[in-house]
Amino acid sequence: MKFTRISTVVASAAIAPAVLFASPAHAADARQTAVTAPDAGSKTPAQQAEDDRLELLRLMASKDAGPGFKEAASKALDAGPAAVREFLEVGQYEARLQDDRVRVAQITSVGGPSVKAAGRKALETGTPEAIKEFLEVGQFTARNIDNQVLVSKIIDAGGPGVREAGKKALKGTPEDIQEFLDKGQHEARITDNRVLAAQIVSVGGPAVKAAGRKALEGTPEDVQEFLDKGQYEARKKDEADAAAKDKAAKDKDKGGKDKGEKGEDKKGGGEKDGDKPEPDASKEAGEGTGTATGKNGGTRTTESGSDPAATSGGTPLASTGAGSALPWAAGGTAVALAAGTGLLVAARRRRSSEG
Repeated sequence: MKFTRISTVVASAAIAPAVLFASPAHAADARQTAVTAPDAGSKTPAQQAEDDRLELLRLMASKDAGPGFKEAASKALDAGPAAVREFLEVGQYEARLQDDRVRVAQITSVGGPSVKAAGRKALETGTPEAIKEFLEVGQFTARNIDNQVLVSKIIDAGGPGVREAGKKALKGTPEDIQEFLDKGQHEARITDNRVLAAQIVSVGGPAVKAAGRKALEGTPEDVQEFLDKGQYEARKKDEADAAAKDKAAKDKDKGGKDKGEKGEDKKGGGEKDGDKPEPDASKEAGEGTGTATGKNGGTRTTESGSDPAATSGGTPLASTGAGSALPWAAGGTAVALAAGTGLLVAARRRRSSEG
C-alpha cells in the first residue's frame, strides 16, 4: 500500500509541470490566431469592392463564360459593389446553369438520334448535375453511338476503299471513327471514284472516253462531276451519233437497191416497147414448118409441134393466132403448090409429045 501511494504521488508530480506549461502555450496560439484573422480581413470597403470588380471581369473574360453569364455580370457591374458581391456569391451559378441549358439545347438540335435523346432527358431532369453530366460525358457517349451508325451507312453505300477504311475505323477508338467521318471517308472515296471512272471509260463510246479522260486529268471534283452528270451526257451523244450512222448506212443500202430496181424496170420496159429482137425467120421456117401431101396430090405446110392433126393425116385445124412465122409458112405453101403445078404441066406436055 505504501509503495502504491508513493507511485501515484510520483506520477502526479511528473505530469504536473507538463500540464501547467502546455496551457499557456495553447492560450498564446489562440491569441495569435485571433490577432491574425483581423489582419486577413482588414481590407477597406473600397478595396474589397475593387477586388470584387476585378474578379468579375476575370470571370467574364474566361472561355467558359456564356452569353447569359456575361449579360448578368454586366448588369451587376452597373448596379454597384453590393450587386457585384451578390453575383459572385450566388448569381453567377444561376447564370452559368442557364447558359448550360442553352448549350444542351443547341447540341441536341444538331445531334444524331442518340444525342437528341440524351439531351432531352437532361433538360427534362433540369438539375445542374444532369446538365453538367450531359455536357461533360453524356453528349460524347451518345455522339459516338450516332457516329458508329453513320459509318455503317457510309460503308454500305461506299466503294471498296471506303468500305475497307470504314470497317477499320469501327474497330478503333471514338477518335478513329470521328477521323474517318471528318477525313478518311473522303480520301477513300476519291480513290474509288477514280477507279470507277476508269472502268466507265474502258467500256464507253468515243464521247464517254473523251469526257472521262478529261475528268481523270483534273481534280477530284471533276471526277465526281463526271460520275454524277458528265458520263450520262456523253453517253447520250454517243447514242445519237450511233443512230445517225446507222440511219446513213440504211439510207445508202436503200439507195443502191432503188437504183438497181430502176435499171431493171428500164430494161423490161424496152422489151415491152418492141425493142426485143425478132427471132431468125429462116431458123423458125426450117424448124417450125413442114410439108404434107393432101388428098388431091398437093402439099401443105404444117407447124411442127403445134398441129397434131397435120402429122397424123387428119383435117388441119384453123389457126387462131397470128404468130411471126405465119407469113413465112404461107409463102412456103404457095411455092410448094406452084412447084407441084409446074411439074404436073411438064408431065402432060411430055406425054403429048410422046403420043
